[in-house]
Amino acid sequence: MILRTFRLLAAAVAVVCLAPSRSNAEMQILVEELNASSSVVGSSNFTVGTPTGVNTFSQSFSYSSPTGHFTLDGLLRTNSHLGTPNASLTTSFTAGFTTNYVAIDGHTLRITVTDDGFGSTGASATFTNTAGASSGFAGGTVQVDSFSRLLDSGLMTVPASSTTNLAAGPTLAGPTATASDAVPDNSGLVDTTTANVSGLPSPYAIQQVINVSITQNGTIDQSSTFGGTAGARVEPNAPVPAPGGLALALIGLPLIGLRRALRTRAAV
Repeated sequence: MILRTFRLLAAAVAVVCLAPSRSNAEMQILVEELNASSSVVGSSNFTVGTPTGVNTFSQSFSYSSPTGHFTLDGLLRTNSHLGTPNASLTTSFTAGFTTNYVAIDGHTLRITVTDDGFGSTGASATFTNTAGASSGFAGGTVQVDSFSRLLDSGLMTVPASSTTNLAAGPTLAGPTATASDAVPDNSGLVDTTTANVSGLPSPYAIQQVINVSITQNGTIDQSSTFGGTAGARVEPNAPVPAPGGLALALIGLPLIGLRRALRTRAAV
């Protein structure tokens, strides 16, 4: 009975010590249209929200401008509110052209997503950044470039709940190397980049920046659409297991000592 109680107590302590703390996550999404000089010529309102529920949270967002070249509808999916150390932030979008579109103007789109409620155990982890592109037209190339960074949620200078300024704070890791994908030809591009991180506080923020560009080399049907996805994940690295014999010895010796103590007590 005492041995069983000891095991249950040890398991409970391990769960409490290793589980990441949970927080009230806030998320922010901003879509901007840039000209060839990288000046912002159109912007959505800030989309903000608080991820809730027992499953992955989804938040829709959109962009349009009377003078812009593009329209866009997107979806953010995050698990920051679930308190898991396996953090996941995924952004997908479908975009189209307006009658203002002129290829030689070189307009691009930029999507910035921030979620400040991810939990960490402080263990070493792999920080992965991905990009994907899709196209519904011929006569041009769609390219999606994505990079991500980790921010300190406890020291944010602009919170992710802000509806007036882009979320900002001290950088803990990143930005990652840029992940890129293009259609119809992605030769020479790398669609997944990774980095190692450790000692992350809890909570921390993932900020994702997605750039979308169109290169026209033929006729583009302006009623057609294009799209893309970008993902950012932080996944704890598996601990290196001890050799089998050593593991058994480390587990068995304390239990042998406890059994001997119990036998001695029973004999007395």
